[in-house]
Amino acid sequence: MTLFRQLMITIIAIFSLILAVVMGINFNTTKNYLIGQLESTTQDSATSLSMSVSDFMAFEDYVSVESNINAVYDSGYFSEVRIHIYNNEQDISRSHETTVEGVPSWFVRWVDFDVPVAKAVISNGWSELGQVYITGSAGYACRQLWLASRDLLISFFLIGVITMLLGSVALRYLFKPLAELEKQAEAIQQRRFIKMTTIPKTRELRSVVLSMNRMAEKLEKEFESEVETAQWLQTKAFKDSVSGLGNRSFFESQMKAHFSERQRGLDGLALISLMDLAKLNNEYGYESADMFIQSAADILAKKVTSISSTATLARLSGADFALLIPNFSRSQLELVVSDIMNELVGLNTASISYSAAVANIGAVIVDASVDRSGAMSQADEALREAKQAGDNQFKVFDLQVGESVGIGRTEWKEILEFVIQRRSFLLKKQRVVALASLEEEGIGRTIHEEVFMGLEHEGKKYHAGYFIGLAEQFDLTHEIDKVIIELVIEYIKSNSLDGPLTINLSASSYAKPDFIAWLNKILESLDLAVREDLIIEISEQSVLAEEGQTKALAETLKNHKVRFGIDNVGKQISAFQYLQALMPDYVKVDSSYTRMAAGKESEAFFMHTLCKVFNSLNIDVIATGVENEKQLQALFRFDVAGVQGYRIGRAQDI
Repeated sequence: MTLFRQLMITIIAIFSLILAVVMGINFNTTKNYLIGQLESTTQDSATSLSMSVSDFMAFEDYVSVESNINAVYDSGYFSEVRIHIYNNEQDISRSHETTVEGVPSWFVRWVDFDVPVAKAVISNGWSELGQVYITGSAGYACRQLWLASRDLLISFFLIGVITMLLGSVALRYLFKPLAELEKQAEAIQQRRFIKMTTIPKTRELRSVVLSMNRMAEKLEKEFESEVETAQWLQTKAFKDSVSGLGNRSFFESQMKAHFSERQRGLDGLALISLMDLAKLNNEYGYESADMFIQSAADILAKKVTSISSTATLARLSGADFALLIPNFSRSQLELVVSDIMNELVGLNTASISYSAAVANIGAVIVDASVDRSGAMSQADEALREAKQAGDNQFKVFDLQVGESVGIGRTEWKEILEFVIQRRSFLLKKQRVVALASLEEEGIGRTIHEEVFMGLEHEGKKYHAGYFIGLAEQFDLTHEIDKVIIELVIEYIKSNSLDGPLTINLSASSYAKPDFIAWLNKILESLDLAVREDLIIEISEQSVLAEEGQTKALAETLKNHKVRFGIDNVGKQISAFQYLQALMPDYVKVDSSYTRMAAGKESEAFFMHTLCKVFNSLNIDVIATGVENEKQLQALFRFDVAGVQGYRIGRAQDI
């Protein structure tokens, strides 16, 4: 119960108690007054009647006596008027049963009136002729008591209602700072450190508000310090200080994570080697060499950003860069490498490179059958051939990548459009299990199940890695996501679930305002039970690429009480301030950190730092890529809510 309601109930209780006491005092006072008045009137009437009939009694004129009795009785204040005659021991009387008009019967029964009976002796000289008996009537007194009580009760009720209304307005005004404090506390819990600008004048409230503001300021500084520490550690371990790109450790961790995935499509891998860097450093100094490296890194980063949000770019050593682009075809890779080379050659025109000989590039296209070392060896061989071919040359190798290479771009476009139209995607789901519920050889409690898509063509099944890159180029991802959302919703409605189903959206889908409007309309039409079984997931790369639209998506999902999470967190070398703005329900840490957690203590520390930052925001942490028992056991040391990977369970057909 709110404090406002408690105070209102207290005020009503006190007011009711006051009313009861006042009503009781007024009731008894009025009742005693009316009884006293009735006693006085009855006694006066008895005395007066005895004197007025004494002469008639002496002459035994009983007709006149009865006339006097009638005169007194007809006044209406008495229920009985009686004269007892001593001479013949007879009574002359008038009486009636007391009735009270305009008064509820329950009130008449409830009020206990002691009706007075007055007596007076009738005498003539020294002789006593009889006695007068007059019994008062409770009707008048009861009516007057009822009217007085009713009017007082109505007055108190009106005063009470007015007091409650005015008190409610006054209390709401006084409680306004408390409502703001509640909002501030909720915001602090969500790590939004807002401060109250309006300081109340009430001393106690003022003290509380100022204390809350100081606490919010302190917590904000502590959180910023945690984020800065995590970012500093990440930068120190994985970022090259000159180029601003990832370093060799970063690239190797991403390569290990990527090539450990069982379902991969076609990947493009390129090695870029700058020429004459040592000469530039020796003859013109390290500043010129650093400028050459930074300029080349800017060209690479700009190009990578324009083609893929999932690509990994790093500087391996002094003059060598590496680029991994998932879900990429050979024709695309040739075009990208050619564009990069043309822009790098432009560094000579700007007098940034040592000479016209700027760089060589070796690239290779591989599929899931090629392991990490094989891919790097082939890319290195392509780079050697490019160097042998001459300055500013590049080579693109095409390894044996299976039957998928035989499907051309045009045919892939027709296949995707056909599958979208027929809504015939193949769906699988993989469990995410609560780490705390896992027992040895146990299955654990399902947090949710992530949905993966694929398709079948000419009897062969292809997972998303084979075609999602082409779908991006054909601008079909938003159509694919719409179909997947509809299929999953239909499945939720018609099946009992072990846990909510999670759909991973592409950035190019929710980058379109029309898609968010469509999603909002779909969610509006769903029952709350269905929405509770639906979770939307986006990648960290998507968040960084589409920050504005990501906020719009997050607001839409929160408005409909649909949970959402962020995948591949930590894959990019970036700050985590976006988490404060989005406040997802959970994050899935990139699988490279899962491997670090099971590695050296120095590497495991990164996982600990990430978990600390996310948990300080009340965001659940889910570790992905859990492949073996060693990794699973290592995760028990960290604040990890859930785990996902082949050790937990493979994806199952829906």
